Amino acid sequence: MVELNSTQQEIVKLLLENNQLSAAKLAEKIGVASRNIESNIKKLKELGILIRHGSPKNGYWEVIDCGKKNNEDTE
Repeated sequence: MVELNSTQQEIVKLLLENNQLSAAKLAEKIGVASRNIESNIKKLKELGILIRHGSPKNGYWEVIDCGKKNNEDTE
């Protein structure tokens, strides 16, 4: 079972709205350092929730299985 922190949940929510946001744009929207966003994105990729397609400039994010993982709170 995976529990996402509030920043990770916000990243997923924003990427569902616009899958081409950069780490810098995400940081700006959420109000945290881009370094923080990058480490959270790395974690989300490790968990299999985010997949990056294409180049850093012209690519986009794919959010995988976020509903299932977000709804599995503590049992």
